Amino acid sequence: MSLLSLLAEILFVGHSLVGPNLPPLIEAGLQAQGQPEASVSAQIINGAPLSYQWEHSAEAEGVDGRVRLATGDVTALVLTEAIPLAAQVQWNDSAVQVAAFAGLAWRANPQTQVFVYETWHSLASGPGAVIEGDPGAGTPWIDRIAADLPMWQELADAASATRPAGAAPVRLIPAGQAMALAAKAAQAGDLPGIAAVGDLFRDEIHPNGKGLYLVAMVHLATITGKSPEGLPAKLTRKWQSRDSALSPDLALALQRIAWQAAEAHRLREGSAAGADVQPIVATAAPEEPPQGFAPIRNPALALGLAGVNDWSVQQPFLDVMKTARPWTGHLPGQWGGMDHAALAAGGWLDADGWLTALPPEVTGVSTLILTDLPADAAGVAGRYLVRWQGRGDVTLGGRAQTVQSVPGGLIFDYTPGEGAVILTINGLVAGDPLRAIRIVRQDRERELDAGGLFNPDWLARIQGVSAIRFMDWMMTNDSVLATVEQSPKLGDYTWARNGVPVEVMVALANALEADPWFTLPHLAEDDLVRFYAETVADLLKPGLRAHVEYSNEVWNWQFAQARWAEEQGRARWGQDGTWLQFYGLRAAQVAAIWAEVFGAEADTRLVRVVATQTGVPGIETQILDAPLVVAEGLPAPKTAFDAYAVTGYFAALLGSEAKLPMVKDWLAASAKADPAAPYAQAVTQAAEELLDGRHSGLAEDTLRDVLDRVLPHHAAVARAEGLRLLMYEGGSHVVGYGPVVDDAEVTAFLQHLNYTAEMGALYQQLLTGWARLSDAPFNAFVDVYSPTKWGSWGALRHLGDDNPRWQALATGCGTC
Repeated sequence: MSLLSLLAEILFVGHSLVGPNLPPLIEAGLQAQGQPEASVSAQIINGAPLSYQWEHSAEAEGVDGRVRLATGDVTALVLTEAIPLAAQVQWNDSAVQVAAFAGLAWRANPQTQVFVYETWHSLASGPGAVIEGDPGAGTPWIDRIAADLPMWQELADAASATRPAGAAPVRLIPAGQAMALAAKAAQAGDLPGIAAVGDLFRDEIHPNGKGLYLVAMVHLATITGKSPEGLPAKLTRKWQSRDSALSPDLALALQRIAWQAAEAHRLREGSAAGADVQPIVATAAPEEPPQGFAPIRNPALALGLAGVNDWSVQQPFLDVMKTARPWTGHLPGQWGGMDHAALAAGGWLDADGWLTALPPEVTGVSTLILTDLPADAAGVAGRYLVRWQGRGDVTLGGRAQTVQSVPGGLIFDYTPGEGAVILTINGLVAGDPLRAIRIVRQDRERELDAGGLFNPDWLARIQGVSAIRFMDWMMTNDSVLATVEQSPKLGDYTWARNGVPVEVMVALANALEADPWFTLPHLAEDDLVRFYAETVADLLKPGLRAHVEYSNEVWNWQFAQARWAEEQGRARWGQDGTWLQFYGLRAAQVAAIWAEVFGAEADTRLVRVVATQTGVPGIETQILDAPLVVAEGLPAPKTAFDAYAVTGYFAALLGSEAKLPMVKDWLAASAKADPAAPYAQAVTQAAEELLDGRHSGLAEDTLRDVLDRVLPHHAAVARAEGLRLLMYEGGSHVVGYGPVVDDAEVTAFLQHLNYTAEMGALYQQLLTGWARLSDAPFNAFVDVYSPTKWGSWGALRHLGDDNPRWQALATGCGTC
């Protein structure tokens, strides 16, 4: 049954966080979306848990919910529990009460969609806070919202388990998550007229009119499956109260937050159910598909993949243990003291890195997973299962919640936030030590058991990409790998220590139907080079082309490969400053090995790549021509390659110390011009500076400089040498340099700037300019990564993100 195709009746059962004002807002919103007959009613008993609501429904304000449900006319039922939630769950059987109301609805009308409305606790929550009847008051407000999410979800899941055949699962309306997002947006200056989340509240618990508008938008987004963007700021005939009046700009910002929260949770629900959770949609007349995250429709987009570690925001693997931090053994009275290398050197690890015994001097050995993930990281929260072989004593701490023992393992609940889940091995049984640990979200255990490798939420975000570069997956920079024996193995306890096995990288390329781009370790001996080539040739799906590059940025002296190449050049030729010629020589040798392995198929299945320092036009001659190599009677390295790779970065040196006074002046003037949108004016000025340097008078490193001077030079080089021009990395390089990296004010602004509409517009120009120079994909660095003071590298900041920069990349440059 559908709100969009029938005369819909929505019924609330709740307390003062529903109140008299939320239902009229939702009803007006539905009518504004083209549902003039939609009606919303409510059973309200202030402060009451659902158990009291059930027993005293006839005494409530508004309607008697039990009577209304028995008619079978209710198409959507929205339930919310009293707070503190943990106390209600413990003492008032919240899950039973949700199931009771849902069961009454389903008996009268099995097509009724049931929702649980997630709320929040007192804004006064925080360290040292004492609130009567609230034992959790000492936890910061946003952390409480994150911590309570699994309990809210459990209420929905428990009721879903009792539903009759044909009834839809109970769904969560993530209003608490939206409030947390609003708090962050206010802090970042992204909510016009709202300096802090308290400006959305009339007291410590209850939203004012503006906050209630956000809550209504979350309900509309979840119930209809449509973005509320574009709805009027003034939904009712007159403002419900003086604090209800909000500007169109603030209304739009709140609508977007609501949609972000609803879509992020829809992805979590869909993942937990093993299939997409469908919104209530029309069955009588087809409509536009529900709005969601921007899919990749750009046929000319490549992505570099962010590194694999315990703080990986993209969470690429089903088995979370594969992103675990390498072992840390604890000496008495301290954290740490014995790392993986020391454990291996002492003979305490097997070939795959699993402990064979605990060293007598340690109190335990730990690893970290799911570390410091943002609270809005979609699809990560949930219940996880830890399984292992063998016997031993394992404990879970940190962000692991409600830990329980099950046969052969443990289960725990997790919500993202600051900190990590800490797994500690406290003891092992001799002869059968605990090993082969796997950690998987419980609903995905079957998929992992069936041989699945990759997180489907992540795959869904990058599906459609044409190529993927594995530089960070291979830990190419400063790599110490030289032999086949040292190379990453499928059985390694973690792939965050030594890199991802080549078999896994090929499997990802095959799954995405994207060309893989491998960056071989600079120390790799010929046998290791050949091993990679043979594995790729054997496993890569027909129709895909393997790109092979020797190392990464060997010109760059911040990496060990540059210093090593200089040592090799000096040893070979007795001269300093020969590292680029040695790079050309070894890159040609690596390319030749791959060509030999691919044999007759090399022309159709292999692309041999050489790269240069893009910002120093002319330096490429040392790599391509390498006169010292030619003097040995060897061919010039350029004859060994199919493609010549450059970067496509721009930054206008905006984060440099030289431009710091200018940026500081922008920020001060911008905040003064519009305190409600303190970054607005500064973003405009920064975008202009990034385009052409008009404010500083310096064109270096601007977008125009890159497109009009730097890249055309390299396009001409590629044409002259008969090589295809490729991009190995590109996009925004807007980040603080030197001491500016520690300037919190500027860092916050640069992070904000990187995901604005203005940045999206610059990306459109960059994509268009690149397409005029090459038919090769634009290669964005990287796919998914949280901004830090070291850079805003992620095209997506987390799996639930959607921003103008990503939209530009995913859409492409249109007619170019």
